[in-house]
Amino acid sequence: MTDDQLQKRLKLLQERFVVRAQDDIERLCHFADLIEQRQLGRGDLLECYQVLHRMAGSAGTFGFPELGGAARAIESLVKPVVEATSEREGDEQDYAAVPSEVSKLIEKLTTLFRKGASGADADLVETQSNEPEDPHEGSHGMQVQVMALAHDTDYLSGVMTELKGYGFACDVARLSESQAVAADLKQRSGATILLCQDSELCDVFEFCDAYLAKADHRRFPVIGIGRENTFQRLYEVAEQGATAYFSEPLDMPALAERIESLALERGARPQGRVLIVDDDKELGERYCLVLANAGMKTKLVSNPSNMMSALSAFEPDIVLMDVQLGAYSGVTLARMIRYEPRWLGLPIVYLSSEDNPETQLDALAKGADEFLVKPVTDEYLVRSVRIRCYRARQLSDLMNRDSLTGLLKHSLIKQEVERELARCRRTGHMSCVVMLDLDHFKRVNDTWGHGQGDIVIRTLAHLLRNRLRESDTIGRYGGEEFLVVLPHCDPTEAAELVDDIRTRFAELVFTAGDDSFQVTMSAGIAAINDFPVSGEAIEAADQALYERKQAGRNGVTIYSGQGGKG
Repeated sequence: MTDDQLQKRLKLLQERFVVRAQDDIERLCHFADLIEQRQLGRGDLLECYQVLHRMAGSAGTFGFPELGGAARAIESLVKPVVEATSEREGDEQDYAAVPSEVSKLIEKLTTLFRKGASGADADLVETQSNEPEDPHEGSHGMQVQVMALAHDTDYLSGVMTELKGYGFACDVARLSESQAVAADLKQRSGATILLCQDSELCDVFEFCDAYLAKADHRRFPVIGIGRENTFQRLYEVAEQGATAYFSEPLDMPALAERIESLALERGARPQGRVLIVDDDKELGERYCLVLANAGMKTKLVSNPSNMMSALSAFEPDIVLMDVQLGAYSGVTLARMIRYEPRWLGLPIVYLSSEDNPETQLDALAKGADEFLVKPVTDEYLVRSVRIRCYRARQLSDLMNRDSLTGLLKHSLIKQEVERELARCRRTGHMSCVVMLDLDHFKRVNDTWGHGQGDIVIRTLAHLLRNRLRESDTIGRYGGEEFLVVLPHCDPTEAAELVDDIRTRFAELVFTAGDDSFQVTMSAGIAAINDFPVSGEAIEAADQALYERKQAGRNGVTIYSGQGGKG
C-alpha cells in the first residue's frame, strides 16, 4: 500500500468517525435532557457511559483531541454512578442520580465537535512504510542475499565464492557504479547483507546515505572484514556503524551464521500478528491499517463473542483490547483467554482511555500485561506493538526452537508432518518427508571436539534453509538428525533437491586449528500421501535412511516399502 492509498483510507475512516460522532452527541444530548428532568434510568446511564468511553478513546486519534478530553472528563464523573448502581438491585428504569453538572458539560461537546471538525484534516498522521511473515520464521527455506561492495573487488570475490558454498545468493559490486547498485538493491525484497573491507566502511555508509532511503537502511546491514582484531579497531568499526566485524583468518561457518541471523532479523517479513479486540469499528480499523502498513498482520474483532474462535484461527503474538467493550468487560475477557493453557503466555495489552493508575493496576492483576492509554499516536502505537511482538516471539522461540540451530524442535516438526498430511488429503497434492543424518558424526566429536560438532550441525542447518523453498519446513529431529517437510513435491523431485544439498555440504571444508576436515550426510525420503498417519511416514523416511546407511552412506534413498532395520 502506498502512502497516498493509506492516507485516503485513513481519511475515509475519519469521515465515518465524524458521522458516528454526530449521532453520539445527539444521543448524549438526549441523556443530558433526561438528567435535567431527573428521568435518566439505569439502562440509559449505562449507555451514556459506554458512548462517553468510546468517544474518549477514539476522538483524539481522529483529530478531535479536545472533544476526547472533554468526553473523558465527563466519563470520570459518570463512572462512579455506574459502579454504584450496578451494585444495587433494581429495575433498569429506576432513576440514576447523576451530578447535574454532567448535563451542562455534555452540551459543550457540540461546540467542541464543531471546532474539531474544522481542523481535523490536518491531523492525519504519517505512518511508517510497508515492510512485507512466516508463522515459523527461520524454520523454512529462505535464500539469503549477500552483496560485496568495494572499489577493488578481487579480495572480496574470493570470500563470496566460499559463501556461495553455504547456499547464499552472492553478488560482487563496485562502489564506482553506485547508481546501478542502488537500483538493484531497491528492487530486492527482504534483507541483503552488505560485505566490505573495514578500510572502505566510510565509503559504503556514504553510499547508503546518498542512494538508499533511511527507512530502508535496516534491510541492508553492513559487515566489515579486516586484518586487525584489537580493541581499538573493533571500537572504530563499531563507531562507523558496522553491524558485525570479522578479522582474518576468516571463520567461514561463523561468518555464514552471522549473515543468516541478520537476514532473519532484518528481512521484510511481517513483524508480528496482532489481534485487536475493540467494539469501536472505526478506531479498530485504523489501528489495523497503521499496523499493517508497518509490516504486521492484523485482525479486528469488534464482537467479543467471536474472540475465542479468532484466537484459534489467527494465532496472534499479542492481543490489543479495550477495557470496556459495550456490555462486556475487557478484564473478564482477559480472564477467559487465560482459561485455555495455550494462551497463558499470550501478551494482552489494554488499549483504553482509562487513565486511573489504581484502576489500571487492578485490571492488570486480573490477566493482562500492560496498559496503553488512548489516544495514542500512530508512531507510538507501531513502536510499542513492534517491541511487544518481538519480545513475545523471543519467548516463543525459547519454547519452540532448538537452541543450537534455531529450527523447530522435535515435537513441532512432527506436528508439521501431520498438518501436511491433512493438507494432502484435502487437496490431493503430493508431499514428501525427508530424514537427514550426518555420517560418522561421533567420529567428528571424538576427533575434533563437540564445539566443532556443533559448528557442523549449524552449518547444515544454514545450508538447508538457503537451499530449500520458503514453503518447506525444517526441524532438528534429534542429535545430528534433521526432518524436512516438502509440500507439493514428489519423491523423485525431492531426491534431486536433497542430493544437490548433499553434494554442496560434502564440498564444505571445516577447520580446527591447523587441520581441516569434511563431513557427508545421508537422507531417506518417503511420500507422506502413502501413509494413513504421519508417524508412519516419518518411520518410512527413517527406514529409507537406514537403507542408505547400510548401502554406504553419503547418498539419498527413496522408501520402497521393502527392507527394514535389523
